[in-house]
Amino acid sequence: MPELPEVETVLRGLKQRINHMPICQLDSLYNGTVIYDIDIIQPLFPARVIKYERRGKYIILHLESKNALIIHLRMTGKLIYTEEDNEDAKHVRALLSLTGCSRVLFNDIRTFGKIIVAPIKKINDYLPELGPEPLSEDFNGEYLKSKLQKKTAPIKNVLLDQSVVAGLGNIYVLEVLYRAGIKPQTKSNSLSLNKCKSIVNHTKEVLSEAISKNGTSISDFRQIDDKTGEFQDFLQVYQKETCPQGHAIKRIKQAGRSSFYCPVCQK
Repeated sequence: MPELPEVETVLRGLKQRINHMPICQLDSLYNGTVIYDIDIIQPLFPARVIKYERRGKYIILHLESKNALIIHLRMTGKLIYTEEDNEDAKHVRALLSLTGCSRVLFNDIRTFGKIIVAPIKKINDYLPELGPEPLSEDFNGEYLKSKLQKKTAPIKNVLLDQSVVAGLGNIYVLEVLYRAGIKPQTKSNSLSLNKCKSIVNHTKEVLSEAISKNGTSISDFRQIDDKTGEFQDFLQVYQKETCPQGHAIKRIKQAGRSSFYCPVCQK
């Protein structure tokens, strides 16, 4: 599933490509991909995007019609900008028609992704409970310590909880914990304030680096131009045999997901 850096990369690509072109039409090509709120403000299109926003793993396009497109890529969703007539390409579930021949295709092999159309004032009705953005000042050591103090669950599991911090996923949590020197199975409430500050600092560091490299392409993720990201070349523990210090990486299962960590570097 695309995580924060991948979603941010797609959002920036959309902003660059769409710019001030009006969205003329939204077509659903697969039942259930596009969901319309009953209170949509008409006319819906044509409408320009007046604000590009990301909240956690959600892309939110604010339209001048006072509606919004809330896009969740889920596991395999991709947004691809094209100027070719290829709406019949395999796995295209919806498409946004811009001016001329320009289009944004919503490609989704697993069909779990959604585009929700709703009034701007109802955006929060379609979002789950989300914690602070990890790159914001609201996500700090004191905040994290307060959220962990009553939790005995492994720190990896807690950092994946979107109500604690928004946008993190399996890959980046493991990379953060390696840099912070903390095993993913460490009990959350055992971590000191300094360890919480270290997690926060490395979270901001890892996410910023990943965004600068246009995200991580392990399987399905692609940028808006259908190119892969580059941060997979800079991963230090995820799906690795050894860490940067040459120690053997250990792989375990946590809540049904694979965790990778270095038993030497991470205590």
